[in-house]
Amino acid sequence: MKKLIILFAAVIFAGPLLKTGGQTVINSSGLASTYEDAESSYLAEFQGKELTKEQEDRILKNLSPEMKSKLEEVKKLNKDKYYQLLRTVSSSGYLFASVAGSEISSGNSLAVYEDQFREQKEKVKKQKELEIDVELYALKLKSADNANQQTIKKELQSSLSQLFDIRESQKQAEVKQLEKRLQELKESLQARKQNKEEIIQRRIQELQGDSKYLRW
Repeated sequence: MKKLIILFAAVIFAGPLLKTGGQTVINSSGLASTYEDAESSYLAEFQGKELTKEQEDRILKNLSPEMKSKLEEVKKLNKDKYYQLLRTVSSSGYLFASVAGSEISSGNSLAVYEDQFREQKEKVKKQKELEIDVELYALKLKSADNANQQTIKKELQSSLSQLFDIRESQKQAEVKQLEKRLQELKESLQARKQNKEEIIQRRIQELQGDSKYLRW
């Protein structure tokens, strides 16, 4: 588990962006685009297929009682949507975020990332919980009578508002990371221009096989 945590934190907090099919999935600011591209590809392949009982139980055992209860409601209203949400939770990192935080201690090599990791973990959990809320309210709204529709609509609107804010904060973090990377590239370009002749001379020496004499 600790090795998995180290890998996960390294992906989140390292510099380069990771891409799937040319689309950003994760960057150093956290979860860019909220895994949307990865999830869309993942869910398209398994849409409507039931999980085995073992797979279902393995996912559910790491969820909070509140989330289990909400997913059970979804299951009663729309079984396909229930399995889709389970796969979304499983593929998005929610389960990892639910159990991994306790593995990080101040004495290990990830101590410097502890606060950032905990904050990111909570964002992932909150986002997936809100997405489940949205799907549940949408299903309830379809079968609600006139007396209950307005109440459910308000709950749906509240969940969507919170989800929107989370998604926007993630996009803002992604923009900041891209701006930082752009500034680093500009500074690198400027430094290279200023040291053009030295760089060329070093390359000439490399091509002549003399670079070994220049190493520290």
